[in-house]
Amino acid sequence: MLRRLTHLALTVTLIFGLVAWAPPEADASTTVANLQTRLKAKGFYRGAIDGIAGAQTQQAIMAFRKEVGVTRSFSWSSSLDGLLRDYVRPWLPYRHDEPDRVEVNLSRQVMYLIRGNKVQQVFPISSGNGQPYTNSFGKFTNARTPTGDFKIQRHVRGERISYLGFLWNPWYFTGGYALHGSSSVPAYPASHGCVRLTMWDSDWLESQLWVGMPVHVWYEPAGVGPTFAPNADLGIGGSAGCPNGNCDRVAFQDRGGRFYLWDQLSHNPAISAFFYGNPGDTPFSGDWNGDGQKTLGLYRRSDGYVYLRNSNTQGVANITFYFGNPGDIPLAGDFDGDGYDTVSIYRPSEQRFYIINKLGADGGGLGAAEFSFQFGAPGDVPFVGDFDGNGTDTVGVYRPSTGQTFIKNTLADGPADLAFVFGNPGDKIVAGDWNGDGRDTVAVYRPTTGVFYVKNSNTTGAADAAFDVGYLQSVVTID
Repeated sequence: MLRRLTHLALTVTLIFGLVAWAPPEADASTTVANLQTRLKAKGFYRGAIDGIAGAQTQQAIMAFRKEVGVTRSFSWSSSLDGLLRDYVRPWLPYRHDEPDRVEVNLSRQVMYLIRGNKVQQVFPISSGNGQPYTNSFGKFTNARTPTGDFKIQRHVRGERISYLGFLWNPWYFTGGYALHGSSSVPAYPASHGCVRLTMWDSDWLESQLWVGMPVHVWYEPAGVGPTFAPNADLGIGGSAGCPNGNCDRVAFQDRGGRFYLWDQLSHNPAISAFFYGNPGDTPFSGDWNGDGQKTLGLYRRSDGYVYLRNSNTQGVANITFYFGNPGDIPLAGDFDGDGYDTVSIYRPSEQRFYIINKLGADGGGLGAAEFSFQFGAPGDVPFVGDFDGNGTDTVGVYRPSTGQTFIKNTLADGPADLAFVFGNPGDKIVAGDWNGDGRDTVAVYRPTTGVFYVKNSNTTGAADAAFDVGYLQSVVTID
């Protein structure tokens, strides 16, 4: 028989201490079994649906409370019902090459099991408490959980007694630090540095983890958190929308020189990955042969060489030439409306644009620029787009220190035609036609959170859509 939760307190002795069960607010439809079912569906509970408000149920409640950022407690309240119903997923750094992994969020004191780049389970944990202690070498140190990117190095099944005490099923991910079962998993950091799991979660994970599995341990960046969206599958939020199918796409580059090309700007794109160029090359894109398709180009700022390719695939450059000086920033666009993109530069030392309407070839150089003008201030970052929809590209600059954006609709000296604020300091800016209306608008990639924010108008205000793309290095527009 299902046990209904009433105001009658039920005290349960747990293996990790005495915890009082505080039932939800009066609600005849809420039962322990119903709550277990809902927590299980969201990945917080892995026990039997038995209607018993025992230790596993209480720790699942704790995991949910930690995850959504409310007061940490082992008790449930009907005020949480809406949050549980609408909970979609946490913020996580997207990792293209590691679809199966473990992520440990020290800020929220939870651990995520990832399969196919989707969160499968959420576990309550307790990590290093920062307190001083003497390690096995007799040295005075602080109890901190190491952050970084690791892989499981070894595993001991069952009980292990270490210098610091009892560990159950430890999975060591760096040195003597492990994910392991413990008889004490409180709401707060309490370990010497290991990641403590409940004993039953540790047993459950025996069939889920393996030696060599990636483990990432981090503190959550400011301004991110769980996603709440009833009946929706959102990357982060919003919808870019492309009513006529004629919208620009994006490609992201990692630090190893690999590109990830999205087939559409959506929350569930097909992504093709390929290598092009060397790590450190500056990417851009353009339609070099007039076929209507933008493809990648690279600028090697150390020597001023340009490398252009006519397909978005791995391979060698189809066109190479020298242009500009080392340290210049490359720009690509159709500046004369002839249907062909060309490569130009912005010289940060002069805050000057040099625009030219032809491509070089055969490793040679280019002559004088056809347009040369100053625009912007020291530290500004240039970008290109057709901001007024007239079929020709012009330039803008983004001020990373303030988020200010300045756009010109002519290739000449003079003040900005548009000025607005979008994004945060440190964001990386691009422009594209994200909704198919024929005008380019801005978008920013935020490396600190791995999120791409899209705006469908060149005005101050919130993003119209945001996409979780992961920790990468740069972004270019592909139409």
